[in-house]
Amino acid sequence: MTLLRRLIDNAGPVGLLIVTVLACGLLDERILAAQNLMIVLMQAVPTVILALGAFIVLLTGGIDLSAGISVTLASIVMASLLAGGLGLPATLLAGLATVAFIGLVNGTLITAFRVPAFVATLATMSCVQGVVLLLAEQGVYVLSEPSLKWLGTTRLGGVPVSVIASLVVIAAAFLLMQRTRFGLRVYATGSDADATALANVSTSRVLLLTYVAASCFTWLAAVALIARTPIVTPNLGGQSLLLDAIAACVLGGTSIFGGRGTVVGVVAGSLIVGLFSNALRVVGIDPSSLDLMKGGLLLAALVCDVGITNLRAKIMKESLK
Repeated sequence: MTLLRRLIDNAGPVGLLIVTVLACGLLDERILAAQNLMIVLMQAVPTVILALGAFIVLLTGGIDLSAGISVTLASIVMASLLAGGLGLPATLLAGLATVAFIGLVNGTLITAFRVPAFVATLATMSCVQGVVLLLAEQGVYVLSEPSLKWLGTTRLGGVPVSVIASLVVIAAAFLLMQRTRFGLRVYATGSDADATALANVSTSRVLLLTYVAASCFTWLAAVALIARTPIVTPNLGGQSLLLDAIAACVLGGTSIFGGRGTVVGVVAGSLIVGLFSNALRVVGIDPSSLDLMKGGLLLAALVCDVGITNLRAKIMKESLK
């Protein structure tokens, strides 16, 4: 039954992705050109990585509104350290430590002080945004790190290295959520926190680790961005990227109420968002309208999620009679 449920959960997002591809082909044949599809894949890398972090948080029934601006902060921190002459390994560790601290603060506010996830992460988002504005006074950074350039621009057998690296991240996320005790406890906490606590599982500890784990994906998304974009500015990442990530999760079948979602669905959702954004640009939609269009797409996905959740609850209630 569990295997069947996973297949059903994955089939919906994959089916929606196929429909999106077919619709794009009918809209404009240029969208499905091999070169353009490769561009879509490269542009989707930061989105799918950040979406994996958002996915873990959403599984618990929470949300992390600070993730988008945390990508910006990590990008600026790493860029400034590289520009100052610090080596790449130490720079990457500093970037990871920055976002891990933000994740730890979020987790602590939610678990120790019982602050709702929305309020806690909104507060940290505001704080991080203030730090970003202070750092922005130092100007923009132009990166020339060879290893980052290789990651962001090189192709192996015609496939971008960044896309290959994202596949490794996706595989790691799949193993984390499906083959580890942590992943199973995240699903359990999101499905029924009280029942999970009765099973002698510390749900507070699970939530704290969830936000710290999600911050690791935030850091990876920042690395992917600065590898692809040599000029680092305060506009890199931000709320637009977070909107794409959350939309990818919801379109991929992850429930905002927690306990339901798959890594495969998140990947499919990220590709749908990438294709949708690319199609709008190809057909000549004004760039200023992109966020409006994607916001409408997210609203439609949220309405579907509420409907699916209510339908499942009704079916379960009737089965218990």
